Amino acid sequence: PPPPPPPAAAGGGIDLLGLEDALPAPAAALALAPGASLDPAVFQQQWGALPTADSWQHRTSLSVPLEQLSARFGTRHVKTMAFGTVGDASKFYFFAREAGAADTLLLCELVVTRSTGVAAATIKATAPAPVPLFSSLVRELLSS
Repeated sequence: PPPPPPPAAAGGGIDLLGLEDALPAPAAALALAPGASLDPAVFQQQWGALPTADSWQHRTSLSVPLEQLSARFGTRHVKTMAFGTVGDASKFYFFAREAGAADTLLLCELVVTRSTGVAAATIKATAPAPVPLFSSLVRELLSS
């Protein structure tokens, strides 16, 4: 009997090597609400009440000055609640809301030590599902 035809690839072509099944699924994208707003008192209350959902340290070589970090995050709908520098450390507090899920609040404290280039992030959220994607976005914004 003739060999079975090769399986069809997802793109409509033929998968000659049978590799289509081995490819990872495309990464889910995190959609953040562009018009998100948050009262500072609510941010402070949520920050104190929510448990840490993720934390990490990352050596960064920013292509922009720290003073422009808020603007960079803003291009991806991550808003700045507060920031400041004391000595060698610059501290930022960011927030975002997941698009279509107005009650899902994502919070981030980012501390960048200028002398070492190390950024330490603490992520908190009102829902666990978007945390990995939000955490990855923060790393991406620090790395680009």
